[in-house]
Amino acid sequence: MPTPWIRAVQETGQLTVCPGDQLKSAWGEGLFTKMLDEFNQLAIANRLGVRVLRNDTKPAFTSAKGANVLFETSIGDCKFFDHKGDEQHMFLQTGPGILHGKTASITIPTVNKIGWAFVFVPAHPTAGKTPVGPNVKMAIGLHELLHACGLRTEDPGHEPPGSHVNGDIYDGDGAMSEGDDHVFVGGSMQPNASGRFFLRATTVGLVQSVWLLGQF
Repeated sequence: MPTPWIRAVQETGQLTVCPGDQLKSAWGEGLFTKMLDEFNQLAIANRLGVRVLRNDTKPAFTSAKGANVLFETSIGDCKFFDHKGDEQHMFLQTGPGILHGKTASITIPTVNKIGWAFVFVPAHPTAGKTPVGPNVKMAIGLHELLHACGLRTEDPGHEPPGSHVNGDIYDGDGAMSEGDDHVFVGGSMQPNASGRFFLRATTVGLVQSVWLLGQF
C-alpha cells in the first residue's frame, strides 16, 4: 500500500514541487509548468485529494520553507538527503530507450511517513538515437509524481511490468516507437487522441487511499 506523508503535509491536500537547476535547462520551464498543470487536471477529474504547486525553494532539512518535493534531471548520479539530513546518492540508469526516472521518498522512522521526496528523471531521454518529445517526458514525469505522492513500486498496477491489460501512466513498462511522441501501456496510448493523459481506477484508488481518505 502507498506510504502517507506526514500529517502537516497531508492536511494541506497539496505537495509543493521545486524544479531543479538542471531540469530548467534540460527540460525547460514550460514543460515543468505544463506537467504540474496536467497532474492537477488528473487530480480534479479523478478526485485524488492532492494537488501539486510550484515552490522555487529546494527542500531543506533544517527549514519548513522548502518544497516538499525536488524534481530534477540526472545523467546518472542523484544526490539527496535522508531523514537525518545526511547526504545520500542513488544511480539513475540512462541511455537509449530507457524511459524511467527514480524517486527517493524519505520516510521519517518515528512516524513511518514521508517527510520529503526527490524525483530524478533522465536529462536527455531518447528512443533509439532520437530524442523523445514533450509528451513522453510528461509521461515519465507524471509517473514519478505518483511515486512522490506515496505510491510504491510494489503497489498494484506498477509491477510486474508489462502484465497489465489496462495499464496507465503508473504502469512500470511503457513502450514507444522511435519518432512517435506517445507512450503505450497495456494497449492504451498516453496521451490519448484528445491529447490527455489518464489514470485507471486502480491507480486512482491508491492515491485516494492516502490523500482523499486521509491517513493522518
